[in-house]
Amino acid sequence: MWSRLREVFARELVVLVDPTNPQHARRRKQLTASVGAIFTLGMAAAMGVAPRTAYDDPQAPRLQESLRMPDVRAQLEQLTDAEAVYVREERMQRGDTIATLLRRLGVDDPDAQAFIVKNPTARGLFNLNPGQAVQAEIDESNMLVSLQANLGGDAASSRELVIERVEPASPNGSTSYKARVQSVENDLRYEMASGAISAGGFFKAMDAASVPDEVVQQMISIFSGVIDFHHDIANGDRFRIIYEAGFRDGDFVRNGRVVAVELINRNQLHQALWFAPDGSKDGAYYTFDGRSMKRPFLRSPVEFSRVSSGFGGREHPLHNYWAQHKGVDFAAPTGTKVFATGDGVVEFVGQQNGYGNIVILNHANGYSTYYAHLSGFAGMQQGQRVSQGQVIGYVGQTGWATGPHLHYEFRFNDVPQNPLTITLMEAPTLTGKARQEFLGYTSEMLSRINALRTYNVLTAAN
Repeated sequence: MWSRLREVFARELVVLVDPTNPQHARRRKQLTASVGAIFTLGMAAAMGVAPRTAYDDPQAPRLQESLRMPDVRAQLEQLTDAEAVYVREERMQRGDTIATLLRRLGVDDPDAQAFIVKNPTARGLFNLNPGQAVQAEIDESNMLVSLQANLGGDAASSRELVIERVEPASPNGSTSYKARVQSVENDLRYEMASGAISAGGFFKAMDAASVPDEVVQQMISIFSGVIDFHHDIANGDRFRIIYEAGFRDGDFVRNGRVVAVELINRNQLHQALWFAPDGSKDGAYYTFDGRSMKRPFLRSPVEFSRVSSGFGGREHPLHNYWAQHKGVDFAAPTGTKVFATGDGVVEFVGQQNGYGNIVILNHANGYSTYYAHLSGFAGMQQGQRVSQGQVIGYVGQTGWATGPHLHYEFRFNDVPQNPLTITLMEAPTLTGKARQEFLGYTSEMLSRINALRTYNVLTAAN
């Protein structure tokens, strides 16, 4: 009997696993129906033996119990006693007074207004520029609870003025306030911009790339030792720049330092990166291979000028005879700032014959510079030390001058040199631990510059 059953089972199994067998489809249907019937019978049996509950048996007994609600009267009283506080924000407008500002903020509080006018710290509100935001908290009676205003700082942090109401009130019943200035961390971001110099010139290219004016001035200062932006920039030059921007609660606060910049000028690559070694508060700009960007002398002592007369022989504009021109003339409007091209000491400040008003600076290693025809001096005194880029005077037309310009001389051992062609000394290169720190720091900025290069390629392709 068992052998017979095994033969039947084996035969049926062969039919099930062999799709070519004529009985294959029929046997599969039979097997599926059998399995379904078994599951149905199993579920029915389970339901038949399951216990009945009050949810499916209307005759089952019910038990009702009362629930005690929590006592929330104390919480409701606290909510009733708490005063509502409203927050308002306004921006300073031209011609604003403390009274008009508080009125726009919805503050009707004579004590607060009197405190701001009299308190030295709170009077910092008077120094806000148009457009700066002021935020106030007021209560239901329009009395001032607190006031905050940004007083400036840098991109990384801001100085914030805080005026707060003192609780409880003073003995005479008037409301008292206190004021303080605190440092607040900003959200520091890196902004990136790039572009090409077109026929419109350098400054129009910067405007087209939405580079802020203060960032443009930093870029000019960074490369001032190697590039004269008024004469060296050419059509087709390209720039890429990364700079800091500070934000507070999502709102822009101010732009900060240029951290990396690349300029291709007449097919020559110039790069600069801000770096401050660990533990040092003072940083400087370096090339991407670690050489300092600072040169002993700037290329130009005047901002926004043009060369009106070069170095060498020329016909004197007043005396009409051929003479050696010992310097370079930079034509610029009267009052234009004149900068010291290098660190030095004031040797002479005053008037000298045809030079008119002149400042003479002595520098290290036998170098000296002359700044003539000035309309005025920037508080210079003989023996005073000056720094590179410091304002020392203003363009004028004093002495033998036919128009407003700066006569600039660059001398070595009192022998005049051409300041536009002289080879300026190279600055030292970072070494040792500082160089290792620098190379590690540059990797992130290099990746950002490379991203800008990729973006420029894609833009040009489109």
